[in-house]
Amino acid sequence: MFRRLLKDESGMAVIIVASIMAILAIVGFGVIVTAKNDFPLTERDRSSMKALHVAEAGINKALWAIGQYGSETPRSFRVDVANFANVDTGTAEVTVIPDLDTGWIWTITSTGNYRNSKRILKVCVFSISMWNMHMGLGQADSIVTTSNGTQGTTSVTGPFYARGNLLLSGNTSIEGGPLFVKDGTVYLENNAVSIGTSTDKILAYIEPMASNAAIWDPKAGREVALSDDRVHIKKLSNQVPNIPLPLLKQLSVYREHAAQESEENVVPYPGIISKWAPPLSGYKVLDNDTELSTGNVASRRTYTINSSTGNFGIAGGEFAWDKGGKKLYIDGTIFVDGNLIIGDTANSEINYYGKGTIVVNGDITIKGRLRPEAPYHMSSDAVLGLVTGESIYIDTSGGGGNNKVTRDVPDVCGAFFATKKVQFLRNNISFVGSLISGLLDFGSNNNNHLFTYDSLPYILPPNMPGGNEYITVTSSWREISRR
Repeated sequence: MFRRLLKDESGMAVIIVASIMAILAIVGFGVIVTAKNDFPLTERDRSSMKALHVAEAGINKALWAIGQYGSETPRSFRVDVANFANVDTGTAEVTVIPDLDTGWIWTITSTGNYRNSKRILKVCVFSISMWNMHMGLGQADSIVTTSNGTQGTTSVTGPFYARGNLLLSGNTSIEGGPLFVKDGTVYLENNAVSIGTSTDKILAYIEPMASNAAIWDPKAGREVALSDDRVHIKKLSNQVPNIPLPLLKQLSVYREHAAQESEENVVPYPGIISKWAPPLSGYKVLDNDTELSTGNVASRRTYTINSSTGNFGIAGGEFAWDKGGKKLYIDGTIFVDGNLIIGDTANSEINYYGKGTIVVNGDITIKGRLRPEAPYHMSSDAVLGLVTGESIYIDTSGGGGNNKVTRDVPDVCGAFFATKKVQFLRNNISFVGSLISGLLDFGSNNNNHLFTYDSLPYILPPNMPGGNEYITVTSSWREISRR
């Protein structure tokens, strides 16, 4: 019978069809079994990926909070995630822990929960207020013909940011840190300069142009290794945030603020607008007309606050000058349409009181010491802001001598902003606070000392550019658990 089937073509066709059906059945069964086994894995992978997105959302919320609130950031919070990266609903449990030694380094841990999946991310972040640093941003429109963020010899204690090449010469030292250098190289001009100390190594973020070295010795013609005796860096990164110089508001806005804040009857001072818009007194506006000065800075009117200036204002008022006691009272916003000189000579002593900002449509020159009364510490009751779209010149006989001084007895202190440059005209000046400028210029003057002031961002006077801005850099991002 079997032989007949083989000879019969129709019988042969039946066998072939039956065999194919059997094979297909076996294959189909296998596919079903495999798909059935793989389906939970696919679902698990999909849930795990969504849990990762939830954890990332928690990290992003923490980064936003640190940038907005700084030290006031909540130490733990929950983020409910929905309609994000195809996640219908999930929850991130976030903890934010600051480094107590620096106050600038944060560790963020975010646990992303989605259904039965959990992903845990850990991120280290550096975040600091612009006004907790000295910054030479080396803008292209700087009046100084150089691309460097700093020039000359000085010592900086605390966070420091420079755009362009940073030339360290003389006995210059950068201590405390961290140090940021954007689009430039740090040049160690001699063997006396130093970055950090052997007992206090600093964080350094240096992003040179093209393939240039981060740290270079021009005399030896070689790259400087981290093992060099002049370099004490505990961590070097080439990721540096691009920080533009904050923009000023329109000058008319500052002048209007100052006029609207003026409330007191005052002794006339040359150039004060007696009435801005009745019934407002404009005694916080130093101007002799209603137009803003333009053109060459040198041609603008110069206002002086010194021993030749008669007393004006009400002692202890919002803006007043005590000629005999050399006391400057400030509160709120003061506007000067022209250049401003504060002080008589490099040896002048002026103490300021109150929390205020002087916005100047011209250059600012400080002659002598300008600081709160002894013990010379800034506070919410005594902090001065100076703001100009031009330059600030510090012409002070420093009291620090040739040796490095401490921050306890500064010659000048405050929050100073100049679009073009801040220039030190003499030696041995001690400055406490923050300088933000297109250029920090120390010229050939030696042994000047800059110290940051940790509390300044929290007592900052009004209308300071970039007052609420934080610099945030992510230094590491890794997953510590997946399940």
